[in-house]
Amino acid sequence: MQQRQTTNTMQWLRDQCKMVRSNNMRISDWVDTYIDSCIENGKPIELLTQYCLSKDLEKRYQLQGNQFIPLQAEIKLFTKEIPRIMDIFASNNISVNWFVTFNDSFIEKGRVDVSIANAYIVMISNIQENKNIIFLNWEKDILCDRPRPSEVVLGDFFSYVTRDAYNIAMNDLVSRTEKFSDFDEIKSGFAEGLQFKIACEAEEGRFLIEEKVGMFDDPGKFILVPLELPERYVFFNTLVPDFQKRIVPILKPYPWRINS
Repeated sequence: MQQRQTTNTMQWLRDQCKMVRSNNMRISDWVDTYIDSCIENGKPIELLTQYCLSKDLEKRYQLQGNQFIPLQAEIKLFTKEIPRIMDIFASNNISVNWFVTFNDSFIEKGRVDVSIANAYIVMISNIQENKNIIFLNWEKDILCDRPRPSEVVLGDFFSYVTRDAYNIAMNDLVSRTEKFSDFDEIKSGFAEGLQFKIACEAEEGRFLIEEKVGMFDDPGKFILVPLELPERYVFFNTLVPDFQKRIVPILKPYPWRINS
């Protein structure tokens, strides 16, 4: 029988999920089972939020006068949204470890200038006051290296990724980059670059589920609370088909976008 604490918490999480987006991804029963298991074994819930260091941050840095001024969405995220979620767990006597990792692009051209990325991380760190939120740099603190693609996926790409899924990803890439003045110059590398990116996402999904990740007690035992649309994680499923069962989309996406 499900713990009452789990039932109460999951009801709130599912209601919040619908409030964020009416057609949001449904929360899997895997999450109920995981929370129940943590309660029964006296373990904290492990939450992971990957914070994208978007290339758009460089433009924002210039627009804000070569500095970062927190947006209302960023302030609200760390002073209202995340604390409210933490309070729900606390009110049900569930302990939580919440890890926020700053993740740079897999693709070289998509990576943010290091000094600008560091300035952004400092700005976000100054907003955050909750000691139960742990900030980490994905490459420096977890991988101790740059992300690498799955060689298995790269070596036989369309045996792992459907043509339809690939075409959807390509169309999305084109729509996001055709506004740039050098679009014609860079699009020639899209096919190779997109396959590399997808293979990196496949490897990251496998790594999070199968490897002993330093911040988690048990491989694969965590809840992913994304700051992007959950569809963004579709290729994390490539080598570990149940990856997306861990996704709980209860935060408003893309708080770093200056036009949001």
